[in-house]
Amino acid sequence: MKQLQKPGVQMALLALVVMIAAGAFFLTKRPAAPVNAPPTEDKKGNPITSDTLALEDKKVALGEDRTARLGSDQQVERFVVPAKKPPPPALIDMGGNNKKKDEGPPPYPKLVHITNALPPTFEPSEPKFFAPRGMLFKAALVLTVDSSSLETPVLGLVTEDVYWNGRLIIPAGTQVQAQATQGRVRDRIEIKGTYTFVWADGREYNINCVALDHVRLPDGSYGITDGSAGIRGEIIKNDQYAELKILVAEALEGMMNNKQDQFQSVYGLVPQNNSRNAALGGGSQAASAYSGLLTKKLEQDLDFVRVSAGTQFYIYTKDVFEPDLASVAGLRQGGKAASSWQLAEETYQRAQAEASATTEQAAKVAEATRKAEEQKRTAERAARVSSLVASPDSTTSSSTKP
Repeated sequence: MKQLQKPGVQMALLALVVMIAAGAFFLTKRPAAPVNAPPTEDKKGNPITSDTLALEDKKVALGEDRTARLGSDQQVERFVVPAKKPPPPALIDMGGNNKKKDEGPPPYPKLVHITNALPPTFEPSEPKFFAPRGMLFKAALVLTVDSSSLETPVLGLVTEDVYWNGRLIIPAGTQVQAQATQGRVRDRIEIKGTYTFVWADGREYNINCVALDHVRLPDGSYGITDGSAGIRGEIIKNDQYAELKILVAEALEGMMNNKQDQFQSVYGLVPQNNSRNAALGGGSQAASAYSGLLTKKLEQDLDFVRVSAGTQFYIYTKDVFEPDLASVAGLRQGGKAASSWQLAEETYQRAQAEASATTEQAAKVAEATRKAEEQKRTAERAARVSSLVASPDSTTSSSTKP
């Protein structure tokens, strides 16, 4: 141990350890043999020279065994190249020619693309610029309206601007057109149904409304009938004594019938056949005809209501007022009173009907195409079978078979 403690001995041992480590490092750094390097020894341990490593050049026909060998002694695993499978019987000619029919790929059916971009349900949208139903527009008649002639158009003008939520809905001076189709009710003319508002630039808007009476008292208050249905007018009578004439004619008819001479028979009282009874009967019929004529005139021309031009009235809106739908000739509404969501729903229904019709048509076209393809394939198979049966080679080959 004393020897190991000497510096010289320690230096010698260190140098020996370094040399051993260097030798081990250089030995482990030798290049490894390649993975695909040819073997240098055979199975018996005999060395293989370079002339025995040449690959064998051999041509092999289809269906024969093929062997890959290194040299003359070593043999690698054998594999067989499979021969081509014989064609299916449907493609073999019965005459023995074994010729493949050149038919090409089968045709693909025509594809029909059906798309339906419509939403499953209709969802109406709220209008942006509108006034709620139940608005009162003040207006005045421009033309006089009579109940005796309902064909006379009702023409008026809006007399005051109408605002809703700070926005002008309809300006004063807008023209209003309607038709009195309900006739006379007491001393009024009812005007309800479709009203057409015509702006100064020619745009039209249709909406359902009712005309209400407007009664303004001299002190600025409103009368008790203000806002009642119909426009109040004046009752006009062409013949003030028409009712009296009808009563007199009815009375004369009854008197003439009672003054006739009658006699008792098995059927009861029967007028006698004389000149006096003939005159009384003719007078009775004349009085009855005159009474009926006066009654009919009284219902039509003798008694009617006239609403003069300048009469003020209210226009009560029964639907939501949407000025954005106003258009030239009312084309946007189709010339009828329709709201924006009604027009959108009609458009949706038309589009849905068109999509359904397109889908049905496409299904019919696809079915017709499928049937045509089936008929075509059936005809081709029938023609192929008939050609094979009529071939002379098939008869010869069948007769030569044992």
